[in-house]
Amino acid sequence: MLPKMKYNKVLFISDIHCPYQDPVALKALYSFMDWFKPKEIFIMGDLVDFYAVSSFNKDPERALKLQHEIDEAIEILREIREHSPKSEMTFIKGNHEIRLKKYLWSEAKELDSLRALKLENLLNFEEFNINYEDRGIMRYQSIIIKHGSVVRKFAGYSAKGEFEKNGMSGISAHTHRLAQYRHTNELDNFIWTEAGCLCKLDAEYMQGETPNWQQGFAIGYFKEKSDRFLIETIPIINGKAMYGGKE
Repeated sequence: MLPKMKYNKVLFISDIHCPYQDPVALKALYSFMDWFKPKEIFIMGDLVDFYAVSSFNKDPERALKLQHEIDEAIEILREIREHSPKSEMTFIKGNHEIRLKKYLWSEAKELDSLRALKLENLLNFEEFNINYEDRGIMRYQSIIIKHGSVVRKFAGYSAKGEFEKNGMSGISAHTHRLAQYRHTNELDNFIWTEAGCLCKLDAEYMQGETPNWQQGFAIGYFKEKSDRFLIETIPIINGKAMYGGKE
């Protein structure tokens, strides 16, 4: 009899952008989590939009609702934890979380040292047993996980750019797109994945445009004591995700 192989199931989610989250897409995610039962979850940044402290022109009403953004993000973290009570969970900082730091440094640097204003405290990471990666990038087995910084015109182009920048397999967020890029050379077979988004596709700041974004998330199977893995993207279309013969 062949030995049974052990694979860790991993879930990658990103770009929820409270208060612009899509509750229908999140409902599909939670339903999938109940079935998939990931061992580990990586939240890859931009959970909070931090619209209120951005440098862009703002709707005066939303500009005064920073606490509302944070409260909604906390409720989403609570939902994620309730649907995966035993999963190890890691939060990787995104560029929208950096908005808070930039605001404090430029407008209220005297407050920057307050522990209460640290992201991990604002979002109650300790309550939800969430590890925090402040650098926005980390190594996991044989891949890199990061929020990402490369944005090119089409899905897949950005994945190629991240691979060229990092030189190894990985997964990133930031582009709000779902895609994969593969590359083979004398050293190995490489893959880079863009993990999609869970925010609304018609946010008010898009001003009526239809963005080239794709809602969804990614999953991975990582073989224990090995560099072997498989990462797949799962789109959410019209509020539903389909995988493994289930919708």
